[in-house]
Amino acid sequence: MKQVTEALIIYADGREICRNGRFGTAAGRREYRGRTTQMVVRQGGRCCLEGYAPMCHGRLFSEQATFEHEDGRGMGGAKRDDRTELPDGTWINGAAHEECNIWKGSRYIDYNRSFQSRRGSTGDAPDDQRNQLSAGSVPDTGQALEG
Repeated sequence: MKQVTEALIIYADGREICRNGRFGTAAGRREYRGRTTQMVVRQGGRCCLEGYAPMCHGRLFSEQATFEHEDGRGMGGAKRDDRTELPDGTWINGAAHEECNIWKGSRYIDYNRSFQSRRGSTGDAPDDQRNQLSAGSVPDTGQALEG
């Protein structure tokens, strides 16, 4: 069962999808943009893929931020989740430069663990992950990469 509002579709499993796409609504687009801006603020104006995407210069302004789905969106959006935080306070998703978001593609990168564990710090990726990713690889998180 799902609940549909002007801006959101809320599924029984808790996932929320902003109605921002081609068949979306103005309210859905505003919600999606607002969530992206909220993530820029919580990240201290830094790209969530800083230290991972080799071309990332770090500093991120709201007007250049894109919504980055940490867990991907799945085939046809089947597992898409536009929430920015889970009920227990765990961060999900992030704000990224468009070029960093494109670089990441559908790979899974656990960037929020770094941000949350260093709240109030720089939010940089741990050195071992940064070094692996600068070579173009993705750290082994025990999860399969999406195709």
